[in-house]
Amino acid sequence: MSRLRLVILLTLIASIPVLAVATLAAGATGAGRHPLAVKAEESFFATLNGNPKVRTAPLRDLMTAYAVSPDDARVNLLLGLNHLWLAAEGDMTNPTVIDHLILAEHFLARAQKLDPSDRRIPSWLAPVRLTLARIHNDKETREQSFRDIQTAYAEDPNFHSFTLALLAVDSDRKSPEFQRGLAALRATEGGCAGAEDPSCENRPRWPHNLEAFTTFFADYELKAGNADRARALLVRAQQNPDYPRWRFQSEVEDRLKNLESYAALYANADPGDDPPHLMANGGFMCQSCHSGP
Repeated sequence: MSRLRLVILLTLIASIPVLAVATLAAGATGAGRHPLAVKAEESFFATLNGNPKVRTAPLRDLMTAYAVSPDDARVNLLLGLNHLWLAAEGDMTNPTVIDHLILAEHFLARAQKLDPSDRRIPSWLAPVRLTLARIHNDKETREQSFRDIQTAYAEDPNFHSFTLALLAVDSDRKSPEFQRGLAALRATEGGCAGAEDPSCENRPRWPHNLEAFTTFFADYELKAGNADRARALLVRAQQNPDYPRWRFQSEVEDRLKNLESYAALYANADPGDDPPHLMANGGFMCQSCHSGP
């Protein structure tokens, strides 16, 4: 950790309210989670669900909770996700994005160690490690991170298909990576395998994740040269009962209106004029799935 990042971290911890320091001695309430951890989780989801313009807002509560309950796996997970969110939707030309990536990797890895039963974590941790590996020109870590997400996909294809595809969304459409992502999406199609499937658990909290997944899938099919499949998926997205309340309806309508011209752009020899993907290039990657009702 650089001196600057250490100073930032110590500053955050030093700014923790006196109440938090006082409750540190008291420990968690009974056998349950510390009340500050519960508060921090509520803060994170309230922001992610309904107020994405203040993405840094949950960090204070999360760091407060971390200071008093550093072994709470959920606190570590949400700290990692908050920093991942800031990196994913931040200005990638700004060098401070690396700070968020490093912190995301640290907290997600710690969450995985604290709760190895959480099978979702590779879908967040592998992309962070891949990005850092590219920055550091670390071929070994890059290859290992790809293996990690492929292993996670083999164990739980329903949850990890999206990540496997997202990592290859900008690859040449004839490349093995892109074709592997397409196969993963086709095998899943956004379905849930049952109430215990982590792909289903957030459905009440994030009612629009199927619209977003289906639109992303349609983008993939369109890039692959399958305009008819893309059209069918976009129409399916419009048929979801939550679609009339989804804030990104215009993206679906734009794709349906410009399907043929977008297909032609994907088919030409210039990848620089490819249409923007809803998830990867739209500037609202997380919110397309995780906006509230």
